[in-house]
Parts: sequence; C-alpha cells; structure tokens
Amino acid sequence: MAPPLPEGQKRVFLEAARLLRQGLSPTAHDLTRALGLRPQTVRQHLEALARKGLVVLYPQGHGRPTHVELTPEGRLLAGLAIPVVGRVPAGPLEEALEEVEGLIPLPARPNLFALVVEGDSMAEYLLDGDVVVVERGVRPRRGEIAAVLHEGKTTLKYIYPEGDMVVLKPHNPAYPTLRLPASEVEVQGVFRFLLRGREALEAMRLLLRWSYEH
Repeated sequence: MAPPLPEGQKRVFLEAARLLRQGLSPTAHDLTRALGLRPQTVRQHLEALARKGLVVLYPQGHGRPTHVELTPEGRLLAGLAIPVVGRVPAGPLEEALEEVEGLIPLPARPNLFALVVEGDSMAEYLLDGDVVVVERGVRPRRGEIAAVLHEGKTTLKYIYPEGDMVVLKPHNPAYPTLRLPASEVEVQGVFRFLLRGREALEAMRLLLRWSYEH
C-alpha cells in the first residue's frame, strides 16, 4: 500500500487518474492546463510520483509533451484495477493480498479483489480457471456465494447462516454440504461477478502482470 501523498502530488495523481478513467492518455501538458500549475511544478510532482512507483513517464522529445501512465500499483491506488490474488487462497486473505499476481484493468471499489477458481465443487456454475471478483468487508446474504476460510483453507460455496451455525453448500452435488459452527468460519469475500476463463482473459489482454512491463 502506497503511503499518503503530499497534497501537490495527490492533485496531479488524481487528475491523471481522472483522464485515464475517461479513456484519455494524459500528458504533462494536459495536467498543467487542467490544474492551473506551472509546467515545472507539474514535472516535479510527476518525477516524485515516478520515484514512488505510481507513474511511468515517457518523454517524447523535440518539445512534445511527456506522456504519463500509471503503474499497476498506481492503478490500484486510483481504483482503476482489481487485484488478482491467484488461486483461491489457503490462509488469511491479508497475506494473499500481499502476493498480487496480476490486475484486471476495470474500475473498482476499494474492497474488490479477484480469485482464480480451482476445482469443480461449484461446477457447472463456476469452472476451474474462471476468475471471480469478490468484495470483502460485507456480510453475505442467505444463499450468496462467498469465499470462506475454514481450517486454513479457502473455498467458494453458497452460504446459509443459521444462528450460531453456517451451512456451506457446493453447486456440484458430488461434493458434500457442510454444517459448521459460525465461529470456525471466516467470510473473506462475497461473490460479485464472474469473468469466464483465465485463458480468455489472457487472450483479451485484460490481465495485466503485476511486474510492470512496457
């Protein structure tokens, strides 16, 4: 997680993110004009943001304006990407979020993250290799799909709270339905939407690598 930005850097960063959200490719000149700042001031802020790993600057030379692109970390900070934490994690979600595998460049609320489905307990609805986007920090409603941690392993199941117990039901009838004490179950996130097939995501170039490559 990036540290809080000084006010000047924050203004420049948020304006670059706003332009990107509109489908534009911002330049230093665009930021200077939009913010009413001196070119030298904008350049200093951009260079500071680049040192912090939030932007990449592409000078065009010959008096042409420098193009500004957000790094993956910058896109996360700006809410322009959803982190992919890999396969459904075994263990605490906080640890999994420190090992981000990639990004889905879609506008995102702060608590959204993505998991790659492994196994067939939710087939035919969720298939092995699908990418599911879930939201943490919310209480699941009865019958919703949730990412649930139990005995050190995370699984995707329909969830049915029943007082001090919770029922976890697979979509695939070949797998058993579990009825567990609620105190032994931790909801890590609630299913929000599905992206069908990781290979399809790769082919469509929707999945950005965490290690920034240009």
